[in-house]
Amino acid sequence: MPFDDAHDRQPLEQNSGAPFVDAILNAIKGEAAAVDFYGRLAEAAPNAAMRDRILSIRRDEQDHFHLFSRLYEPFTEVQASVPITAVAFGSFSNGLRIAYRDELNDYETYRNLYLNTQALTTRNILLRAFTDELKHAVRFGFMTVSLV
Repeated sequence: MPFDDAHDRQPLEQNSGAPFVDAILNAIKGEAAAVDFYGRLAEAAPNAAMRDRILSIRRDEQDHFHLFSRLYEPFTEVQASVPITAVAFGSFSNGLRIAYRDELNDYETYRNLYLNTQALTTRNILLRAFTDELKHAVRFGFMTVSLV
């Protein structure tokens, strides 16, 4: 998805500024942590079907990480450098519950960012991210129920 700095960057700077850039940096951090977490969660999966579902979600999170990074860089003129905060989960079922909650929280965050910007490319990235996060929450919810 190409960026048009003249079209996409200006409305964000006028409407959001530093809080928006900070929110995108936090999204990058969260997506990086999710990629790490879901890789470890997939390894703990009790069967191949669940492992494959989690790895599919992980690929979406990797895409979000790259999209948010591309969104962040024009505002800061630097690449985001984020430490990965490992998510501890103890058991597979506990990991699913953590993932479910995280996905719902990310959905709300990205939806609110979407509603507060007018830049079309940015809105498209946020729309994709928040719809994916909702889809992921549903999948984690179904996996949690299937373990009972």
